[in-house]
Amino acid sequence: MTVTDMAAGALPGLDRPAAKAFVEAVGGRVAPKFGWTDVARFTALDVPAVNFGPGDPLFAHKQDEHVPMEHITRCEAQLKEWLA
Repeated sequence: MTVTDMAAGALPGLDRPAAKAFVEAVGGRVAPKFGWTDVARFTALDVPAVNFGPGDPLFAHKQDEHVPMEHITRCEAQLKEWLA
């Protein structure tokens, strides 16, 4: 086997105050994200980061990908609350 590409895992740093406070502000639910995201880049720079957004990741990048409108409006409200 020859490895031609590799990406390190993205540990979100939930023990760090900024990430912990964000998770608490948007509902406190944490689940793993399968697949690579830019959170790995932040992790490499020692910056706490989390994936956050609407929709079910099981539908991501598939023909039947969709996001219910209520997920979008909920995320918008949570982000506004956090930023305020």
